[in-house]
Parts: sequence; structure tokens; C-alpha cells
Amino acid sequence: MDRTISPNASILAVDDDPYVRDSITSFLSECGYSVIACDNAIDAMARLRGNRVDVVLTDIRMPVVSGIELLDNIRKFNPEIPVILLTAYAEMDTAVSAIKKGAFDFIIKPYKPEYLIYSIEKGVKYSRLLQMEKNYRRMLEDTVEKRTKELAGALKMVKDMGVEGRDP
Repeated sequence: MDRTISPNASILAVDDDPYVRDSITSFLSECGYSVIACDNAIDAMARLRGNRVDVVLTDIRMPVVSGIELLDNIRKFNPEIPVILLTAYAEMDTAVSAIKKGAFDFIIKPYKPEYLIYSIEKGVKYSRLLQMEKNYRRMLEDTVEKRTKELAGALKMVKDMGVEGRDP
């Protein structure tokens, strides 16, 4: 049942309900994703710091630290990681607030598996495009730096040849 089109994508799934967390983890693993499961936002931030994660999938309503607070912490840590919020409580003002704070998507529980995969794939592609852009910029900067040094060396050589070729 390999539905994923993004090989080696890593998902951080955060939900305090063990049944929901296990269900999501099993489903996403079955689809070919590497899943890191956490039961709270504090553990999730620790895992995020120690692992490469393409997408974070988190419940909104959790004890101690909510999914919205987790979103804020992730934005401070790395604003480019797509964060998909899950909730059983479809409150429009919560959804709008979450999107304004930088949520990548908002999914109502019980989720439709097809939509969950669609949303995660969209997040993974976004994450990978950003990484490709960073890599491309780094390569361009390295190339410009290398060429600048080569030109500076060539210019120095031309100047040195001009000085040596003059009669005193």
C-alpha cells in the first residue's frame, strides 16, 4: 500500500491521544513515511532538534503545551518546516488564527486518509523545494566566489605583466 511519492520523507506526529497517535503512525508508516511519534509538544521539540523532519503533524488540543504553542515554537526554531494542525474541534477562528501564525494546513478529525496523505505530500514537496533552493543558492554563491578569485588572480597577473613589460 505504498501511496507516497516522496521517498524517505520524515514526519513528526504529535498527539496526546495514544489511539490517534498510533493510528496515524501506523497509517503513515504503511504508506512509506518515516514517522517519529510524540505524545506531547515538549518531547516533539526535543525530537525536532535531533532529527531531520520534513513535516510536523500535530493535534491542537493537548495538555501543558498546545499545538498552537508548538507551532509558535517551531516557527522560532525553523520557520520553513511545514506544520499541519489536526483538531476534532472545527472552530473557524482557531483555524484562521493557526493559518495566520504560519500553519501549513488544517485537518479536521476524524481525518480522511486521502486528504492526510495529500496534505503531507504537499508539505514534503514544499520542504524539499526550499532545500533545493538553498542548495542551489549555496552552489551559485560558491561559484561566484570561485570565479571572483580566479578573475582577481588573472587581473593581478595582467597588472604584474604590465609592470614588468615597461621600460624604466
